[in-house]
Amino acid sequence: MDFGTRQIRTAGKGSGSVELTLPGELRRLVGLPCRILLHDGERPNIVLQPDLARARDAFGALWGALALALLGEPAPAFPAPAFSFGLLRRAGGPDSPYLCWQDGLALGAGTATAEAVACSIAACAQQMAPDLAIAPSLAGPFGAVCGFTAIGRVAFPDWQVHCDVACVALSGHPAWHPGHAFAQAPDTRGDPFWAQLTPALCRVADVFAGWSQPGSAYPALRAAWRRGRSIELQQG
Repeated sequence: MDFGTRQIRTAGKGSGSVELTLPGELRRLVGLPCRILLHDGERPNIVLQPDLARARDAFGALWGALALALLGEPAPAFPAPAFSFGLLRRAGGPDSPYLCWQDGLALGAGTATAEAVACSIAACAQQMAPDLAIAPSLAGPFGAVCGFTAIGRVAFPDWQVHCDVACVALSGHPAWHPGHAFAQAPDTRGDPFWAQLTPALCRVADVFAGWSQPGSAYPALRAAWRRGRSIELQQG
């Protein structure tokens, strides 16, 4: 990950204090303790290793709360090796759910944005999908719809098809109100958030488990969405 060229500056001659201005995308790392490593040689590198234990703990707490919501029982320890991690937010892949360290720090502080909540829930729900009898091919879409259900909007363009198709099956169900949980209680560390969200997530899991069965309506619904989208683009 290349952030371009930046200058090392000093706070004063002889003080020993130096600083390097990092990109704005990393602002949530401000204040974190960092280990500093110097790789010497012909092309020396200075490596900053931030202490991300708070983010890891926040992901573990989210994982545990989501397991109680979807499985009705405590989950095993947070399976960190099953996830991909990075400093900047992005959508996960079909085989490797992705968590953003900055989102974890915000979750732990109770200051997470809607997108941070959606992406973190989506990744954990994707990893939990096999325990809910959801087919591997639908694990990613299931996670996306869980994230959408939590905040009421689509965090990534790639999620749009999954969320639109799910809306066809879920709209009108009394337990499903996308975005209601985050609007009422935006701190994922508290019981009010999960009390609002749990019935909706369970309904989403039931729908995706049904779509995982042979002969389900999911392929036809997705094909209909693509046809409708194609017509919209042609008319636009």
